[in-house]
Amino acid sequence: MEKTYVIGDKTYTQKPLVLGQVKQLLDLLKDVEIPGDIDALGLVTILGDKLPLALAIVLAEKGKSLRGKDIPELADEIEFEVTPEQTLEITDDFFLINPISSVLEKLTGIIERIGGQALKIPETAKQTGAPNAALSSETEISQSGTKSPGQ
Repeated sequence: MEKTYVIGDKTYTQKPLVLGQVKQLLDLLKDVEIPGDIDALGLVTILGDKLPLALAIVLAEKGKSLRGKDIPELADEIEFEVTPEQTLEITDDFFLINPISSVLEKLTGIIERIGGQALKIPETAKQTGAPNAALSSETEISQSGTKSPGQ
């Protein structure tokens, strides 16, 4: 899914986030508490002065790469060209394009599945502190294919 916006005399696109954008947003929002049931207007209000930077992170000038874009410069440019209506549209589209609740549900499921599985550390690894031994089982298979205890 891709959304297109004309802001000032330039065309910008918004696509599903990539890892680099997620990292940039996390850095920007590390001190911001965002409730789970927030809407576009609420998010715009909470972001306050950080809003132009957030928009610069999620938007890309049409035909240009996300990599290497100057976010502060783009934020300055967007801030004095984007209308309040466009700001709300972009923010609302962000949630349509990036179903955050779906990602969080998947992460929660993964954490629940692996949470009950404790890593069994062999006594030999505990004694020697061998880093790779901790990942092996207490019973290993010898070269002949038969099981040999605690090698």
